[in-house]
Amino acid sequence: MTSYRPSLTASIMAFLCFLLLLTWLLFSLLAFKTAANDLYAQKGEHARTLLAAFISQLPENLPSFPEGIIPPDSPAAVYVQKLSDDPGFTRLTLLDSNGKVIFSSGREGSDIYQPFSAVQSLNDQSGLLPDGSGITQVTGVVRNGQTVGKAGLLLTLSAENERLNRTRQLLLAYFVLNFFMLLGLGSFILSRIVVNPINRLLSATARITGGHYGQALHISGSAELARLAEAFNEMSATLRNKDQLVSQHVTALEKANSDLRQAREEALRTEKMASIGLLAAGMAHEIGTPLASIMGYAELVAAEQPEDPAIQDYAGRIAADCARIDRIVRGLLDYSRSHQTCIETTDVRAVVTASLELLAQQGAFKGLHVTTSLAEALPPAKADPHQLQQVLVNLLLNARDALAHGGSLKVAARPDHQRLRIDVADNGAGIAPEHLRYIFDPFFTTKAPGRGTGLGLAIAARIVEGFGGRITVVSHPGAGSCFTVWLLLAEGEGT
Repeated sequence: MTSYRPSLTASIMAFLCFLLLLTWLLFSLLAFKTAANDLYAQKGEHARTLLAAFISQLPENLPSFPEGIIPPDSPAAVYVQKLSDDPGFTRLTLLDSNGKVIFSSGREGSDIYQPFSAVQSLNDQSGLLPDGSGITQVTGVVRNGQTVGKAGLLLTLSAENERLNRTRQLLLAYFVLNFFMLLGLGSFILSRIVVNPINRLLSATARITGGHYGQALHISGSAELARLAEAFNEMSATLRNKDQLVSQHVTALEKANSDLRQAREEALRTEKMASIGLLAAGMAHEIGTPLASIMGYAELVAAEQPEDPAIQDYAGRIAADCARIDRIVRGLLDYSRSHQTCIETTDVRAVVTASLELLAQQGAFKGLHVTTSLAEALPPAKADPHQLQQVLVNLLLNARDALAHGGSLKVAARPDHQRLRIDVADNGAGIAPEHLRYIFDPFFTTKAPGRGTGLGLAIAARIVEGFGGRITVVSHPGAGSCFTVWLLLAEGEGT
C-alpha cells in the first residue's frame, strides 16, 4: 500500500508555517513576558508609593492590639478612605508588632490578611497572588530603628490583565493576517517558479509511463530545472526509439505465442473430448444392452405380480435407477460430441416464455412464486433457439431444486453493453464460495446423491460458448443465486 506523501507546495508551506508559528510563539512569549513584567513593576511601584504615604501618616507611637487600634478619623484612616475610591484598590491592612490587626479597610469579600499572602518576611517586598489577579506590597513600620508593625496593600490587576489580553488579541489578529498573506504570496511564487514546472515534468512522465513516448518539454525558470527538462527530452527520444524496436519483437513473439497457445488448447480439448467420447461410447455400448435387459425383466416381474406392492416398489426403483444410468451415459455423449450449432437470429423473449410455459405445464414450479422481467424492446440475439431452450430449462430446474416450498424465482432479460443478458435468480440456499469455481466442471454437483449427475451446467456452458457467449454466476450463501447467460446481439442491433 502506497503511503501518503504531501505535495511539494504543501511541504514547503508547512515548513514555512511552522517557522512562522514558532517565531510568533517565541516573540509573543518574550513580548508578553516583558510587557507583563513592566506593568507589574509599575503597579508594584505605585503600591509602594501609596503604602509609604499611608505609613507616613501613622502616629509616632503605634498602638498594639487589643489596647488600641487606629481610629477611623485619624489622618491615615482618612487617607485610606480616599484611596478606596481608586478602582485598583482592594485592601490595606496594618499589623502591630505581634502580627495582630489594628487597622484594615477594603472591598467586600476580600480577606484582611490577603495583602500578606504573597510575601513571607517583614522586609519591603511585593508579590503576585497565585491566580495573578492582584499584586501585594508589604512594608515594615519602623520607629527609632525598630520594626513596630507591618503594613500590607493589595491592588487588583484586572485593568492590567485586560490590557494584556487586548494586546495579545491584537497581536494574534496581526499574526493571522500576516500569516495568510505570506501563505498566499508564498504559494503563488512557489507555484510559478517550482511547482508548475515540476508538475509539467510529472505529467509528461505519466504520459511516457502510459506508452506515449517522444514527449518534449520547454521549461523556463531556474538553470537546474532547465537542465532537468533537457535531460528529460533526451530520455524521451531514446525511449521512443527503443520502444519501436521492442514493439516489433513483441508483436512477433505475441503472434508465435498465440499460435502455440491456440494449438495447445485445441489439442488438449480434442484429446479430452476424444477420451470422454470413447469412454461414453464404450459405456453406452457395454451398458446399454444389459441395462435394457434389466429394465425389461423389471417390467416383466411387475406385470406378473401386479397385486404385490413390494414387487411393484422394487420394480419401480430398478426402472428409476436404470433410467438414471441411461441419463448419465447420454449426458456424457452430449458433453463429448461436437455440437452442430445452427446459430440464427433468435427471439429471446419467445424462447424464455416457451421455456417457462413448458415447465409450468409439467408442474415444475408448484408451490413457487415465479416472476419475469423482460425488457419491452428486447433485441434478437445470435443463438440456436432449441439449444437455448435446453440451457434455460436446465437453469430453471436447478433454481427450482435450490428452493424450498414458497420460494421465489425470477427470470429477467435485457440488453447490456452490446450484449443480451438473461438472468435466472432464486432466493434459495445459495452456493458456498469454495464451490463456485467448480460449478461448470463435469460431474461436479452439490445436490444429494441420486438427484443430479453434474453434467447439466457443463453442457449448458458448452452450448452457450458455441453461441459465442458465456454463463456467469453470482451467489451468496443463505440469500440465493443468479445465473446469467450472455449472448451476442444479432447484426445491426445495439443497446
